[in-house]
Amino acid sequence: MKKKSYSVLSVVFFIMAVFPLIAGLTTWGNDLYAAVLNISIFLPLIFGLAGLTFALLGMRGKVKISLILVNVLSVALSLFLVFVAMYGFQQA
Repeated sequence: MKKKSYSVLSVVFFIMAVFPLIAGLTTWGNDLYAAVLNISIFLPLIFGLAGLTFALLGMRGKVKISLILVNVLSVALSLFLVFVAMYGFQQA
């Protein structure tokens, strides 16, 4: 039962990490994306790392592999956006 709740928490943190980033691409979600970034630029990254941690502790099998993969993708996306936000695209 404990492993199942870890898997559910992993899904919740994945949604919390990705939803503001995906919603930022729409016209109605730009305010949500700006609100999340006003709190901290690292917030989606922190949620992604928490989701990855809970995925590693969660249920075994295909569910665990799927949760780890989607959380790694969300962490990679968040790291890319943080890198671009901090350093930008440098021109020669």
